[in-house]
Amino acid sequence: MKLPESKKDFEELLKGIKWNRFIPPMVSVLQPVIIGGLWLVACRFDKKADATAKFIAIAETIPTIDLNIPRPVALASIYHTVDETLDVLLEVIEWIKDLEVPTAEDIIDAGKKQITDPIAEAVDDVLPDNPEFKTAFANCIMNAKNSLPFGSYYLLGPTWIASCMLQKGWNISIDLIKDAIK
Repeated sequence: MKLPESKKDFEELLKGIKWNRFIPPMVSVLQPVIIGGLWLVACRFDKKADATAKFIAIAETIPTIDLNIPRPVALASIYHTVDETLDVLLEVIEWIKDLEVPTAEDIIDAGKKQITDPIAEAVDDVLPDNPEFKTAFANCIMNAKNSLPFGSYYLLGPTWIASCMLQKGWNISIDLIKDAIK
C-alpha cells in the first residue's frame, strides 16, 4: 500500500519533531486548566466539593485570608459560585429598590428637629407660660445674637437679654437667662 505524497510529507514532518522538548511546556501550560476543570467537574457532581468550593470562593476573595489553595482550584471555585452569587446579588438589588431612602432635605429637617426640640423643651420648662413673655424673650435673644460679636454672645448675652427684657417691661433674672440659652 502506497501512501499519498502528502501523507509521506506529514509523517516525515512528525518524525522531525522532538516531542520531549514540546510536551513538557505544553503540560505546564495546560496543567492549571486541567486541575481547574477537574475541580469544577467535582463541584458539579459532589455536594461536599460544592460546599468546599463555596467556602473557598468566599475565603479567597477576602484579601487578608490566604488558604494556600492552588490558583486553579480557587478560580474554579469562584467560577462555580458565580451563578449563585449573582442570584443573591439580584435579590439584594430587588430589596434595595423597594427600600425607601429619605432625601437630604428630610434628613436635615429630622436633624434640626432632634437638635431644636430638646432646647425648646428645656427653655419652655424654665420660662413662664405667658405667650407675650416668650415672644419678648425670643425677640431679645435674636437681638442679642444679631447685635453682639460672634464670640461674645455667651459671655455678654445674658446681660444684653436682661436689659432688653427690662426695656420691654419684663423683670427677669440673669440665672434664668443663663439656664435658657445654654
